[in-house]
Amino acid sequence: MKGGRAGIHMAQTLTATVAPPGHAFVARQPILDQTRKLLGYELLLKPASPSDPHASALDRTSARVISEALLSIGLDSLTGGKPAFVNISRRLLLEGIPDVLPAKNVVLQLAGDVEADSEVIEACTTLRQAGYAFAVDEFVLNPWTADLVPLSSYLKVGASAIDAGTRAKLITERAPGGPALIATSVDTIGLFDALVGVGCPYFQGLFIGEPVVKRGRIVPGQQLTYLRLLRALNNPDLSVAALEELVKHDAALCHRILQTVNSAGFALRTTVRSIGDALLLLGRDTVRRWASLWALASLNERAHPEVVVMATIRARCCEILGGLIGGDEGGTDGFFLGLCSLLDTILERRMSEVLVDLPLSDETKHALLGADSTGRRLLDCVIAYERGKWDEAVSAARRLGLDPLRLPKAYADALRWSKELDQQRATSAA
Repeated sequence: MKGGRAGIHMAQTLTATVAPPGHAFVARQPILDQTRKLLGYELLLKPASPSDPHASALDRTSARVISEALLSIGLDSLTGGKPAFVNISRRLLLEGIPDVLPAKNVVLQLAGDVEADSEVIEACTTLRQAGYAFAVDEFVLNPWTADLVPLSSYLKVGASAIDAGTRAKLITERAPGGPALIATSVDTIGLFDALVGVGCPYFQGLFIGEPVVKRGRIVPGQQLTYLRLLRALNNPDLSVAALEELVKHDAALCHRILQTVNSAGFALRTTVRSIGDALLLLGRDTVRRWASLWALASLNERAHPEVVVMATIRARCCEILGGLIGGDEGGTDGFFLGLCSLLDTILERRMSEVLVDLPLSDETKHALLGADSTGRRLLDCVIAYERGKWDEAVSAARRLGLDPLRLPKAYADALRWSKELDQQRATSAA
């Protein structure tokens, strides 16, 4: 058999983007189970530019791109210890998996057009014995792929491309101990619910951030308290004294901020014992952002926790990129733009209703409602990047006057920042 059209997602190029070595576009997409518990993340990887004009599939650079991406960010920062689903080509499978992909933390994901010839089967068998798990992307059962099934832990099938009967057959005929089905392109809650109904175990797609509006839904008292706190924190005219008053009367919030500022990351010589001291040390806007993030997390009673993580990463990305466009003010506006971009999902209310309760600037409100503006273009740029829509992200960056190579660094910074905040939340809750 021929090797076929084996390739990986990172093989596509970014038009007219030139990058020095060490740059790679990296994003992640969560994979959830029926209860929306996180299974792991698929890593979406692209070289920022092809270095070899003759390597159209970029098989020769795939190992380098993977290594550069993971070494620059760190696998743990990318996935928080969850399994990383990493796309690999036939060439990479046969020539050797990079050392940056440890077996215990990685699921090797073969492209759906990698044929199960003798070399592929031998390589997969050897890597399975070394502890690696396999997934097959865009799986279609046929004589050329059938021999991959016993070697795979997961089969990924496009949810909207097959009918309910076929989905049910793939699930019900699964052999004991055989590969589990991951439905991909699950972009609506309705499709997610339908797949749960036929027994599909795992899901990947945009449904996680889709707002489900509950008409006439009354915001519960505890959520209302934190929404009011978020509203007060978002007031651009909030004074240092008023911020101190807001925070110090919420014991949990106060404890989290003091726990954070006294953490090893700040390496202080003395212990900070009051919010007033924290404000003097960190400044109003830093404390305000932390408090807003934790208020947002407390609002999330019903949505998946990953939604808050997504909002946190968006907030930090928009802050960094907004700062490059509009200085400190642009960074602050960008932060709250990203932070509030998923409030409709979290509160199960229309964004127009949510914004009534928040004293955001008119431009930020219009951006959240979809009106064209600098803020909307910034948010669209970050959302395109996080979804792995690289060409859209590059085009959006250029419209903003940003160097597209700023995007990978901003996203990597946001991932690390989100992970650090999560660790600090866990420490303060202990």
